[in-house]
Amino acid sequence: MRSAPKRATSPAKRRNASPARTDANPRIARRERRREQSREEILEGARRVLMRNGIAATTLDAVAQEVGVTKTALYYYYPSKDAILFELVFRALETHARAVHDAVEAARDGGQALRAIIQETVRVFAPRIDDFRLAFLQGQVAGNGALHFDAHQFARIRPLNDLWYAGAAKRLTEDRKRRPSRAPVEPRLMAFLANLAAIGLLTMKGMVESVDDPLLYSDEQLVEGFARIFEAAAAP
Repeated sequence: MRSAPKRATSPAKRRNASPARTDANPRIARRERRREQSREEILEGARRVLMRNGIAATTLDAVAQEVGVTKTALYYYYPSKDAILFELVFRALETHARAVHDAVEAARDGGQALRAIIQETVRVFAPRIDDFRLAFLQGQVAGNGALHFDAHQFARIRPLNDLWYAGAAKRLTEDRKRRPSRAPVEPRLMAFLANLAAIGLLTMKGMVESVDDPLLYSDEQLVEGFARIFEAAAAP
């Protein structure tokens, strides 16, 4: 009597039944978590060195000593000092951009969107003024050539512009289809100016507080003043 042919096992079942495959995924996940943790520790160490010593004195040797690893180990995660500095700048900018985007999405009109840009910019950076200096001022203070970002890094930054400005520009444009605004300023430019106003506020705040001579007006008063000016400009 001929025995029945064995049923072929599908490739999917063979993969699922493989112990090596099952064991590999947790190992890969653990390795990635360790790698990410190491990257975070390096960035935090670099940030401390940068804030303490400035860009010129922030070397890979100084970062390696701060973190407690060899310079060779740093190269495994970041190929250069500029790569580390870029990640610090990018994270600060991305946090800001996403906060602005989310707040603008909740705005009911263009004026409220402009208010959201100002409020969120100050809210994100006022408690972390060192991150603000890193993102917006370090390159100017250090001088030309202190920071070198390549085309790939700029390509990562440019999409943040839409998170900052596109939502407010869209709402302002929609408002103007119904009624023209009081200020004939291009919508995206108006969104940029709102952000610029908040950056100016933070620059002044950081400048006077560093010499223990705080501004006469509170952050809330300054934000409200700017917000009302931009809301009035956006109104019909």
